[in-house]
Amino acid sequence: MKFLSTLMTAAFLSQAVDSQWVRGFGFWAWGDLQRMDHRLEELDQQLATLPEMVPINSSIRVGLKTGYTTTEDTRWIEMKLPETALVDTIVMVPPLAKGANAVVAGYGFPIRFKLEVFDDEGRSSIVMDQTQEDFPNPGCYPVVVRFPPQPLRSVRLTATEPWSADGPEVLALAEMLVLSGRRNLAINARVQSSSTRNAPRAWTRPNLVDMVTPLGLPTAPQVGGTLGYHSEVATKSDVQKSITLTLPEITELDEVRLLPVRRRDVPLWFDYGFPILYRVETATREDFSDATLLHEVTDTFYPSPGMNPVCIPAGGKAARFIRITANKLWYRRNDYVFALAEVQALKDGINLAPRGSFSATDVLTGEEGAAWSLAALTDGLVENGRLIELPDWFSQLEQRRALEEERQGLMTGREALIQRTHQQMAYGGIGSVGVLTLCFGLLLWRQHSHRRRDAQRMQDKLARDLHDEIGSNLGSITLICSIATQPDATPESVQADLSEIGRVAEETANSMRDMVDLIRRPSPDKGRDWLDVLHSLTERLLRGLELDCALPTTPLTKEPDIEMQREIYLFCKEVLHNISRHAGATRVRFYLIPTATGLRIEIADNGIGFDTDQTSTGHGMGNLRERAAAMHARLHLSSKRGEGTVIHLDLPRTHRWRPR
Repeated sequence: MKFLSTLMTAAFLSQAVDSQWVRGFGFWAWGDLQRMDHRLEELDQQLATLPEMVPINSSIRVGLKTGYTTTEDTRWIEMKLPETALVDTIVMVPPLAKGANAVVAGYGFPIRFKLEVFDDEGRSSIVMDQTQEDFPNPGCYPVVVRFPPQPLRSVRLTATEPWSADGPEVLALAEMLVLSGRRNLAINARVQSSSTRNAPRAWTRPNLVDMVTPLGLPTAPQVGGTLGYHSEVATKSDVQKSITLTLPEITELDEVRLLPVRRRDVPLWFDYGFPILYRVETATREDFSDATLLHEVTDTFYPSPGMNPVCIPAGGKAARFIRITANKLWYRRNDYVFALAEVQALKDGINLAPRGSFSATDVLTGEEGAAWSLAALTDGLVENGRLIELPDWFSQLEQRRALEEERQGLMTGREALIQRTHQQMAYGGIGSVGVLTLCFGLLLWRQHSHRRRDAQRMQDKLARDLHDEIGSNLGSITLICSIATQPDATPESVQADLSEIGRVAEETANSMRDMVDLIRRPSPDKGRDWLDVLHSLTERLLRGLELDCALPTTPLTKEPDIEMQREIYLFCKEVLHNISRHAGATRVRFYLIPTATGLRIEIADNGIGFDTDQTSTGHGMGNLRERAAAMHARLHLSSKRGEGTVIHLDLPRTHRWRPR
């Protein structure tokens, strides 16, 4: 019993990494630890004054990325300005996007590349050459390239070694800015690329110059701050409301910016009150008899800006009056509102709006309206933040990145110092017995770490599955509900909407049940194993079709672990879903056959088939190939028009297989 007590004490000592042990006993390391703690405190104080760096895609617009084709020798993105201008800075903002296995900060940013600029005569110069060595992935931090001011007409980014860390080779950017002093000249530029992954709304060429990034608004921290302007609450969405900015004199404007309201009290209110449909006009006359339309959104499904500025080029139009008219209001909680945090009118990089005055069709009053005002549209403040110029914003983000890297290095060194000192104390105190107990403790720690890492990995994947599957379905239900509550809804349309809600809810429940059954260890009497889940999935998705389903009738001696079972389930679900929705088949064969080297999955249908020589514009084949690659499996597909489709997936037995 005494020996067991000694072992437990030693195991505890070998795992503890609290700096209190160093302070109490490791006096020889106390000076270094104190210096590190002091520097960490200084870094935290400096970071608190810099812009936040919490990347999030607050809009469905992500950016521009090239296609997945392997026939491209080089991948490139080019931006052409409307006219030659003097430029001193180019900023590239990497996207936050989903790779093959996870959401990746810095997705698609090239490993090796060069950035060239061209003048009006086509003469080029390289302002950043990263072709000879790998460029560390910046995450979502902007890559800022500064150079002496020079006239240029176009900018080209060429990837000599594209990104391929979590999926096929691709070149992607969330945004590219071309700065001349404070001005971003790229908002009216024309974008070209070697190819494009034209995913509607999310990945398009215009997204490269729309100022939508995962970085949010260009702000620095400031306690308090005002919210902005808020209209009276309306009971209908089509109530027209407007605000008008009157400048002191007629001015040739370069740009008009609208900044949405970020409400932190509700997590998903990134662009609170931003109108669904609106237009922006300028005029030199107060009655707008000579109005010029700068920008108009007439598509109800046009993506909202999220937590990003809306930059509207004015093209040097002479104006004294600027009017923003909301034609369809933002839905709040059973009511509709119009709100903006800030309105800016820019000339040569200077915001002229604070020199003018605002008027509106109405403003919010009462207790709720105390935090809102027309004057707040030009105070340069947002909730818990102060707006700063683009060059300052990028400079401070660069500073934050450097400080974060220093802080991470200090934390790593601090943990290593504590661990090293602790080990020295443990070795000196325990002596020869400590060697055995240390090994025992390290083994326990290793097992615990592996279990925790495996559990975390599975948790992350389940969270992503829930987000992709259930989040999407709940979003569909929300959209259907919003349509059903429109004033023009009929009993027939409401009945149809309710039926669709029921279908989506049933599909969500089935997905949840399958996911739970996959990760739950089956009981001997009534539990379903993963093969039962596949069988029920097949019968459910192919209901009404002639089904030839053959799965192993006896338990496998070795079978894939839970993670691979999940990948197999998702692969089969995608194939069967495509058959039920698109193949037009009447007969389907689904075989899962044990082989000498692993498993073979065979899925065949007698549907319409397709021409495999023609490149698909959808995501289906790409997703199947990515899932097969993740399992180190060999995928073979054969199909002809009118002759159905046959898919073979050969899964090798790897270290991820476990005895049953």
